[in-house]
Amino acid sequence: MRPRRPQPVPEHWNPPRITEIRPSSPCGDKVWPDDHLVAINGVHPLDILDYLQASDARSVSLELLRSGESVTCRIRKGSGVPLGLVFEEAVFDGVRRCRNRCIFCFVDQLPPGLRPSLYVKDDDYRLSFYYGNFITLNNLTREDLERIRRLRISPLYVSLHSTDPALRGRLMGGGAGEGLEVLRSLIAGGLQVHLQVVVCPGINDGEELRRTLRDVLESYTAESLGVVPVGMTSHADQLQQPLKGHDRDSAQDVLAAVKEYQERALERHGRRIFFAADEFYALAGEGFPPAEDYEDYPQLENGIGMARKFLEEVREAAGIYTVRGKSRRGIVTGVEGAGVIAAALQEAGLEGVEVVRVRNRLMGESVTVSALLGGADIAAALTEAKPASRELLIPDSMLREGMFLDDITPGDVENETGYRLMPIEVEGGVLLRALRAEEGND
Repeated sequence: MRPRRPQPVPEHWNPPRITEIRPSSPCGDKVWPDDHLVAINGVHPLDILDYLQASDARSVSLELLRSGESVTCRIRKGSGVPLGLVFEEAVFDGVRRCRNRCIFCFVDQLPPGLRPSLYVKDDDYRLSFYYGNFITLNNLTREDLERIRRLRISPLYVSLHSTDPALRGRLMGGGAGEGLEVLRSLIAGGLQVHLQVVVCPGINDGEELRRTLRDVLESYTAESLGVVPVGMTSHADQLQQPLKGHDRDSAQDVLAAVKEYQERALERHGRRIFFAADEFYALAGEGFPPAEDYEDYPQLENGIGMARKFLEEVREAAGIYTVRGKSRRGIVTGVEGAGVIAAALQEAGLEGVEVVRVRNRLMGESVTVSALLGGADIAAALTEAKPASRELLIPDSMLREGMFLDDITPGDVENETGYRLMPIEVEGGVLLRALRAEEGND
């Protein structure tokens, strides 16, 4: 047999680090955490998709790097049985960077001094598939598109913003019209696509928004479309052109458009398709729609339906996880979350739970979501509010790798203020369990 010719190492490729071996893995003790995967069946995997495709075989050869030493092992398993390896990142050859020039880009509005990864603009279809990141389709190569079609990579999450090529180009820069053609071809090929429209007042709102929703209904039959407000920080003056934020009137107009096209979609397709961000309901002073109107929450990670889902979880859990007396714990949240938390506590019949509402000075007070708060702002709010509760719950979405956006840790805040911050999952039952006053029931 002719020996296999060594495969060249791809450009920008690094052997991915294995962070976990799942208990059900057929690898047993042959693979260790912190091993690096050099090749699988002789192929250097570019990303998680390569890994999954190669690991589907009954017999898998792994070339590993362990503490600087090369290790080779063969795994025999059933066809389709996963290897059960968890990696540090989903892509191994570098994240595909965004080349768009969106006039509302949130990254362009970030204050200086944050961790470097926050300033990376990605437009990578693999991260869209794996994590639900929104991409534009403007930066795909021919090889990317062929791979998406060949491997049937879906669902994908796509930033649409407008179906008018000229207006989309104004919003996003060059290549926006080509992205629309790619979108049509993916949907025509039977791939599932979720869309979003970032609404900028005076640019793609009003009749332009209605035209986009109409075109999606008639020509781009997506799984869902989320309508979200443009995000503006206190550094918005760094953008290419001045933009306006939303107010009560513009929020009400957006909701009217979404509701109109929800009805049309129900008549035409039997599902709503179009959904508005929670922020629009808060700005408009309207209550959140009932749970059934969100149709299994297809845009939950886009901030759409999170409030309603949380309220439903609290209602369901309220009869199980009761708080006897006053909880010894309080809650720290952002401005937007404070209203939802108050409604949730009322729904559960809880009184006296301290809620510390933190204003965002790092990004600017127009940024109201809890996940974008910095540790310094939390420390300042605690110093000013002086809550009686010494243990305070925070949503774990505030943290990444144990740190807030400004690289301050909960331990740093405790050292400065004396308050212990306890990250918890954003789920209604989890909140009520954490609020129970009995010692030892954490």
